[in-house]
Amino acid sequence: MKTEYKSLSYWHDSLPDPLQARAALQQDLDVDLAIVGAGYTGLWTAYYLKQIDPALNIAILESEVAGFGASGRNGGWCSGFLSGIDMWLENPAQREGALRLQKLMYETVREVGEVAQKQSIDCHFEQSGALEIAVLPAHMQRLRQEVDHQHGLGFSDSDYRWLSATEIRDALNVDKAAGGLMMSHCAAIHPARLARGLAETVVQLGVALYEKSPVLEIKGRELRTLHGRIRAGTTILATEGFSHNLPGQQRRLIPVHSMMVATEPLDQRQLEDINFSKRYTFANGDRVVTYGQVTDDMRIAFGCRGTYHLGSAIQSLFDSGDPEFELIRTTLLRFFPALKGIRFTHAWGGAMGVSRSLRPSVNFDPESGLGWAGGYFGNGVGASHLAGKTMADLVMSRDSERVHTPWVNPSDLRKKWEPEPLRWLGIKSARVMMHLADQLEYRGGSLALKSAAALDKLIP
Repeated sequence: MKTEYKSLSYWHDSLPDPLQARAALQQDLDVDLAIVGAGYTGLWTAYYLKQIDPALNIAILESEVAGFGASGRNGGWCSGFLSGIDMWLENPAQREGALRLQKLMYETVREVGEVAQKQSIDCHFEQSGALEIAVLPAHMQRLRQEVDHQHGLGFSDSDYRWLSATEIRDALNVDKAAGGLMMSHCAAIHPARLARGLAETVVQLGVALYEKSPVLEIKGRELRTLHGRIRAGTTILATEGFSHNLPGQQRRLIPVHSMMVATEPLDQRQLEDINFSKRYTFANGDRVVTYGQVTDDMRIAFGCRGTYHLGSAIQSLFDSGDPEFELIRTTLLRFFPALKGIRFTHAWGGAMGVSRSLRPSVNFDPESGLGWAGGYFGNGVGASHLAGKTMADLVMSRDSERVHTPWVNPSDLRKKWEPEPLRWLGIKSARVMMHLADQLEYRGGSLALKSAAALDKLIP
């Protein structure tokens, strides 16, 4: 039977399980640790806590079903990218810890694949790497600078490598590709399969997972739902883009929607036209970020980000005729003109959490027993794994290299978002300027390029 959750995205629609919700919390409980949210952050935290101490009594409260939010609807990039890490790398006082954090992020991609294999989670994991492709001189300049920057930090071609136009086209035949970079620490995955597989894994490890159980109130060490309460020694908030639904969390993380489409499966001729050989993730050098992959069943899943709704409103279902989706389809066909006329079968969106600093963090206060993690800004598949592993160390007071990194309990990330309508106006204005700067670069000419550079100064 097809449930309402199947219509959330291509990823949900293509799941082998029927997406039936588990039982809701119907009683009062005492537990060692309660986790709010059954997305990647909450599930990885539970998984690694159980690896440290299998006897821990852990309960997860989920308002819908595991993998309902961004964990089930993202672009399927499990990558070593971490939003905002450059700000830490450029600070001499934090550089050493930031380099440690970057190395851990590179390692986390491989670790996700290892856990998936160990736990028999068939999430279509394939670590072929990420291609960022230049089709304009400005793209070439930015991407070459990125390769030089990574090499200057001590990383090598095995991490970031410049590719010539011929090498790019041999990997993926993107129209007008003039060069680009390969970042090896990235895997294509089926994100909803990973989320659902993790949920099943932690349940098998003894974690109690209550779905359709939204948390209505957190008071001290007690969490209240509609039909039951949980008293917990430790509480972890893992709600990411849905954080504003919790009392007192309205301006800590705001929901910005990424928007995606999926094509029908490509036939052999179409696969040859795009020169598909491996499931690379791919993007180009635009400021408005693009992200795509060829799925395990040979579709292209492709998106851009992001849309913000006034008042941090979250939208779960979308009209496929929305102009946002038309822009995404047009952008994809600009990558691969030979696919003109292809049928698009799915269109969806999902809310990712964004902090005011545009950087993620992992936070834990042992005195209150309260922790939270998130703000991945669209790079959460890999980052949430490292966050969950780090949170487990913090909760269990384990001294590891993970806890000595600048995203752990950062004092500079306490700033909250502006009240409405200021934040709506600011976010919308920034997106308009990024679009305009991209359009000016495509138009070409010295005046257009100078105007694009001026816009960059407004939105660094």
